[in-house]
Amino acid sequence: MMEEFKSLGFKDMHQMQVEAVLEVIAVTLNLASSQGPEVYEEAEDAVDNMVKLFGGNGVTTTVEVY
Repeated sequence: MMEEFKSLGFKDMHQMQVEAVLEVIAVTLNLASSQGPEVYEEAEDAVDNMVKLFGGNGVTTTVEVY
């Protein structure tokens, strides 16, 4: 469990900032998906932790194979 600390959260950010963070998350996961399951899981964990630090609920993804 992380200690309590004062930080900037999604609710405090301008909508354009939130959209930029979400775009970086999408690009990160997209790139990681082309590198294999281990890299993808590492990227998913990293963006999940980042979203939680900004006050979000986290990130969970589903991988579909075509």
